[in-house]
Amino acid sequence: MDWLQKILENAVYGDDGKLNVENTMRKINEEAAKHIVAKEQYNTKVKELDAANDTIKDLKKSNEDNEELQKTIKAHEDTIKQLQKDHEAELKGMKIDSAITKILADNKAKHPDLLAGKVDREKLLVTDDGKVTGLDDQLKGLKEIYKDMFTQTVAGREPNNPDSKPTGDTTFESLVNDADTMSAEEVAARFAAIEKK
Repeated sequence: MDWLQKILENAVYGDDGKLNVENTMRKINEEAAKHIVAKEQYNTKVKELDAANDTIKDLKKSNEDNEELQKTIKAHEDTIKQLQKDHEAELKGMKIDSAITKILADNKAKHPDLLAGKVDREKLLVTDDGKVTGLDDQLKGLKEIYKDMFTQTVAGREPNNPDSKPTGDTTFESLVNDADTMSAEEVAARFAAIEKK
């Protein structure tokens, strides 16, 4: 799910500092086709696999005498079983990676790629309906251990700053001079005011 993480890291924000959901979703939809198997395609492969299994069963029944053919059939059955296991493990891994990425993004992780490596994937279970269980407990632990890796929600009003300079000056020089004492939102607002002039 690195492709999704890159899109989210490079997400476009509007003048108001909020995520431009429309542009981000457009980029996700463009890239998703390259990385995700369509449900119809998956179902087609499952049907093909079922047909191959049925063919093997028929061959096995009709050629029980032929020892060499039975060995070949056995080898093909083993290959199919291994492919099924690999496919199921890959799907499980994709679901787990997706759930980890989503929960870290929802909880405003500052460095989700680093925190994702701290999740013990062996303790996560994927249910029959595709949900990942055990992730919430691990997220609580991550939040306790790595408090500074999550953006904290600050409530209340901004306190008065007696040392602040008046913000009525909308020249680029004043913005550069005052930038060290301003928040990112204040810099963006002042820059927008300069552009309007």
